Amino acid sequence: MSTRSVWLAALALLALALAFRLPNLGNRPFHADEAVHAVKFQELRETGRYVYDPNEFHGPTIYYAALPVVLASGHRTFADLTEADMRYAVALFGAALAPLLLLFRRKIPDGALLWAGLFFALSPALVFYSRYFIQEVFLVGFTLLFLGLALNAPQPPGSGEHKSPHYWGSGGRALGKGGTILAGLFAGLMLATKETAALTFLAAGAAWLVARGGVKNLPWKALGMGALAAILSAYVVLSGFFTNLSGPLGYFQTYTPWLKRAGGAELHVQPWADYFERYFWHRIPQRPLWTEGFALLLGVLGAIFSRKTDYGRFLSVFTLALFLGYSAIPYKTPWCGLNFLAPLLLLAGIGAAGAIERVRPVWGKALVVLALMAGVGHYGWLSYQTSFVYFGDAKNPYVHSTSLPELEPLRLRLEEVAKGHPQGTNLTVKIFARDGYYWPLPWYLRNFPNVGFWTATLPSDPSAPIILSSPKFQTKLTETLPKHRLLGMHGLRLGVFYDLFVEEKLWDDYRKRVPPGDDEEF
Repeated sequence: MSTRSVWLAALALLALALAFRLPNLGNRPFHADEAVHAVKFQELRETGRYVYDPNEFHGPTIYYAALPVVLASGHRTFADLTEADMRYAVALFGAALAPLLLLFRRKIPDGALLWAGLFFALSPALVFYSRYFIQEVFLVGFTLLFLGLALNAPQPPGSGEHKSPHYWGSGGRALGKGGTILAGLFAGLMLATKETAALTFLAAGAAWLVARGGVKNLPWKALGMGALAAILSAYVVLSGFFTNLSGPLGYFQTYTPWLKRAGGAELHVQPWADYFERYFWHRIPQRPLWTEGFALLLGVLGAIFSRKTDYGRFLSVFTLALFLGYSAIPYKTPWCGLNFLAPLLLLAGIGAAGAIERVRPVWGKALVVLALMAGVGHYGWLSYQTSFVYFGDAKNPYVHSTSLPELEPLRLRLEEVAKGHPQGTNLTVKIFARDGYYWPLPWYLRNFPNVGFWTATLPSDPSAPIILSSPKFQTKLTETLPKHRLLGMHGLRLGVFYDLFVEEKLWDDYRKRVPPGDDEEF
């Protein structure tokens, strides 16, 4: 294909990807993790300083990416922000993954890349998590940038790949200084995005050894230059662009808590087959069959068709190593599966183009294309169901510990209640939680600047105009606060509820302004 045709196709893929990612970005309440990152983002915006925490939260690339997007929204205060404001940066970056595959053009045929671009644009999992304010899509994107630049290394004579003048590194002749430094820069951004980048580098190392037959062809000079660039770029970002010079040193401590979690010492422990069931065969009665099996089948074909090439062997081993690595870790969150899904979709593009190429009769090629387009159509339909119909359904395999939709109405009603207080939303709100998992409450109470949080125990004076409390403390609070009205239980997440207490006087004022009716149930 001509360069002009390829770029036009890439723009069409970008438009298709945006069409599935941008509409109605606020249709789902913030997940607890999204709320955490929104609060961390606001800290960066208010102070201009980022402090890396080796125990939680991951890296700040998502916060810096969100800064210009939120600025463009025109919303200046934290209270003004919406879920959509926070998610736009991820949605835009997620859509860019489809045309980003052009980085592989010097290694992978145009037809294969265009099919892969379709899969990237329409993959149900990629679409869903591109509408999520979490780091995973950025980690996937930086991984593609790193590999795309690395795979464009010049090939020395006699390397064995006669159909392409390019391959990934050899005996000191790697990318050339500019490309090597860029590849290292994006490797550093991977590290600065999420600690699980280490798994990606381990998988890439294993894939290199298999694809190239050992360490004898390792481009040591290029690796050194790339590693230096990676360290420098990771340091710049993790230091908050030099606002916290000692902060990145905490990165050396980060794997202690994360390895403990990976071993299953905390929540999110799942069986080894969890990722396979979520991504490739999630069958629930009265719900769509959620499956990326179309990509899996084509990916296997792609691995077979490209098995004699360095890049084919690399992608195959890389994908398999990531899948097995993530599956072996007991601690699982469903978005981590994007890390093995992305290279699988590249292989699927190779498989689709290879299937068309290997069928000789024109009518046979037409049948293959029709079958592929039917699969693409199903992909698009399933993405629509996933992100616009069952976006909050606990039976959706990509929904994880979802927040309940009643949180937004609760926020609006509490703000209405606060209008009856002399301090308005500056009144004191107290949260009494049985543990530290009170998220996403800080996000939904963002218009209340005076919120205090207590975990495990009550303070000596629990009184406040508005109180949200774990049912664990209900008896004690009912005895201690006779001038408060208990207004039932309100859900945060599935199986997690909080009691709402409001001062009698404040409640009576609210009822005068909002008489019983459709709002009878608070």
